[in-house]
Amino acid sequence: MKLSIEFHVIQCSCGLSYALPLDWIKERRKDHKIFYCPACKEGQYYPNESNRERLERLLGQERNCCISAREDANYFEKKAQGYKGYATRLKKALKETAS
Repeated sequence: MKLSIEFHVIQCSCGLSYALPLDWIKERRKDHKIFYCPACKEGQYYPNESNRERLERLLGQERNCCISAREDANYFEKKAQGYKGYATRLKKALKETAS
């Protein structure tokens, strides 16, 4: 049986270089949880959102924008139908008064 683990080397501000499993580092990049230097116990984390997180956030914003635009369009369509009905009633009333 052969076991293969990839490691990622981290350089702490205290000067210590230490290695952590690459899969574990990938998880910390996703969840942004704090991990600690084994020597000085300084907390470290990956604060920046990943490309995937950024794209998911932007996609959510665009969905909300589309939903809002659709709701606005429905509102103004109903309002236009109301004005059309009002104009029709005014035309009928005008014809009746002219006759």
